[in-house]
Amino acid sequence: MLKNYFKIAWRNFTKNRLFSLINVFSLVLGIAVFVFILQYVAFEWSANRFNKNYDRLFRVNVQYKEGNSDHILPPGFAPIIAEKFTGIQNYVRIAEDIGIGVVSLIENGKSQSTVKSFREQKIIYADGSFLEVFTYPLKAGSPSLRRPQTLAISESTGKKYFGKNNPIGKTLKVDNQFGSLFYTVAAVFKDMPEQSDIKADILLSLHTLENPGFRNNNEWANPNGTDGAFTSIYLLLNPGVTSTLLGDKITKFVRSVNPASKTDVVALQPFSELHLAPTFNYPFQTFGSLLLVTVFGAIAILILLIAWVNYINLSTAQAVKRAKESGVRKVFGASRFHLIIQHLTETFIITACAVFVALILVYLLQPVFNEFTGKQLSLSVFNSGMFWLAGTAMIVVGSALAGGYVAVVLSSFKPIKIIHGKIENPGNNFSLRKGLVVFQFTISIIFIIAVVVVYNQLQYMMNENLGMNLKQLLVIKGPSANEPGQSLRISSLKNRLDQLPFVEKYTASTIVPGIGYTFSTNGIARQVSRPGDDKKAYSMFISDEKFFDTYGIDFLQGGPFSNLDAEKSWNMIRKVIINQKAAEQLGFGKDENIVGKKIIWGQPFEVIGVIANYHHLSLRETIKPALYLASAASAYFTIRTGQQNMQEKINILRNIYKEQFQSEPFEYFFADESYDRQYAQEQKLGKIFIISAVIAGLIACMGLLGLATFSANQRIKEIGIRKVLGASVAQITRMLSGDFIKLVIIAFVIASPIAAYVMNKWLESFAY
Repeated sequence: MLKNYFKIAWRNFTKNRLFSLINVFSLVLGIAVFVFILQYVAFEWSANRFNKNYDRLFRVNVQYKEGNSDHILPPGFAPIIAEKFTGIQNYVRIAEDIGIGVVSLIENGKSQSTVKSFREQKIIYADGSFLEVFTYPLKAGSPSLRRPQTLAISESTGKKYFGKNNPIGKTLKVDNQFGSLFYTVAAVFKDMPEQSDIKADILLSLHTLENPGFRNNNEWANPNGTDGAFTSIYLLLNPGVTSTLLGDKITKFVRSVNPASKTDVVALQPFSELHLAPTFNYPFQTFGSLLLVTVFGAIAILILLIAWVNYINLSTAQAVKRAKESGVRKVFGASRFHLIIQHLTETFIITACAVFVALILVYLLQPVFNEFTGKQLSLSVFNSGMFWLAGTAMIVVGSALAGGYVAVVLSSFKPIKIIHGKIENPGNNFSLRKGLVVFQFTISIIFIIAVVVVYNQLQYMMNENLGMNLKQLLVIKGPSANEPGQSLRISSLKNRLDQLPFVEKYTASTIVPGIGYTFSTNGIARQVSRPGDDKKAYSMFISDEKFFDTYGIDFLQGGPFSNLDAEKSWNMIRKVIINQKAAEQLGFGKDENIVGKKIIWGQPFEVIGVIANYHHLSLRETIKPALYLASAASAYFTIRTGQQNMQEKINILRNIYKEQFQSEPFEYFFADESYDRQYAQEQKLGKIFIISAVIAGLIACMGLLGLATFSANQRIKEIGIRKVLGASVAQITRMLSGDFIKLVIIAFVIASPIAAYVMNKWLESFAY
């Protein structure tokens, strides 16, 4: 019996090639998209779950009255609360971004003969307990980094510096903002998996910075300090400890020792919510995007639904053709159950073919999808049975529902009526087909409208006047090492830049627009402060005197620092430049002359200039109140030059740079390209909607083509008579397409308000 079902199903498949191919092709697209997106969702869901202490780890956050939160806290806070409160098994402080520098393998121990050196970006300072709390398996050495001047390196980093030799006990020199220090390799750990939100190739012992001589006058970096905030604090709680209760106790303690923080709330963010937030209005910072995952998942389900709709539409449209077959079978004794099984078998064959082809398509296009997502995905990410089960269930249940409906419709015809030529449309499936066509095109039109909105928002953000000029700006990363004679080499580099004819302007700064500010702080106010001034935050930016001219930022009052100001540095001259936003927050009037006024930041600082507001960061964020401080900075050199002969200019700059900093890698980027990278998520979202609109539209149009072909075949006699009576091809075409055009118009009317609501909600996440 089963063999007969397959034989008849195959005959029907080959007999109706057009409809069968449309069904298979639309299902192939739908299933392939579904599998791709399920990979992405599985990858995002699996983030950090490899940690054995996953359920007992929490990150410390402070929530403020305004609704925002911060997880960058003073490092001295961790040992205080660990000692004060029971229930904390261990803690780990992590300082990211402050350790970036050049790492060198030195010949003969600590001699100055460098064997090889690399600028390392993935360096973090971490507590000695880091490898004990987090699950990053060791390849060699001890997990403890409690001794100063010890470090742990990843397996691939060990091979990069030491080849096949054992790195344990060997010495590496690290040059960063804290000077040049030699570290002993204490451990080698397996490379951190891509699913890890903490990513590092080198772990430097945070205890090293406890020695004031190893901080290079950066007193804010004291690991026992409670003023400077530069660490993320993770707590490992004892089993059974309730995080919310512990957070409440810590909050009460903080408020008791610091009455100014009476509105602050210390909250413990579960490690399970570190990557994906549980809600869209989640107050804490996460590494992943719940919005992107939700949009991806919704698109996968909708496209798969559109493919099943095609199957239902095209299969029920052939009800008249299949009616006689069903009637004859019933006359010869076939029950309705047998007919349902027969039609479900056909659905199974089509689905099986579609799944097979879809998996081949996924395999072939996997590199393209990985490049698009920026992640190394494959079917292996379904390491949890949950995702295999969910994916299989979705396809099987979808097939069963679509095929089941078709089977019920096609098996419901009564033989006596078929014999008399009275074939009805059970369940009013013609109206249902119209509704399903409307559904398909509604989804497709929503995607198209989303594409238009995302594209226009991107164009607005990338073309809006930023209040500065990023065009023709080449940025060179400065030296990381802080060796003897460094200031002389930096001065020599600046002198050479002055002499180059193609260098129109240049500046040196600690950071550049689009990447961030140097640091943030509060406790700044006018000489006569107002209640709450101490809680207001300000972004701080440190650069030399040429920054505003090079970046084309206008002054509203006063002017820039002098060269002498930059050489003496801000903490000596006590002068400051502020933006309009900072002037407002400080309480200065709109037309008030601010130049010469004093503000208090521990010590009095004189305001020497007010600049116009400009978008230092993306248009997703509001312009922040910012203060600008003078220094002979050297982290980034920004050069304004023409676009001609760019490669030749870069080569000249590379040679000059290498003359001064032989062991430093020469790295550069363009300011406008770096700034636009802030919109990577929006660009990715735009591409998602474009691809979705194309696929959904293609599937819907293929279904419409099938229905139109079937409709034309059903009305072939009518068409012949109309042509005999003088109807033109245009009139016949208009007659056949009229009903379908009406359906598309109805879909547009339904889709427009839905898309408007959804995209308005999305646009609300942008300040501009």
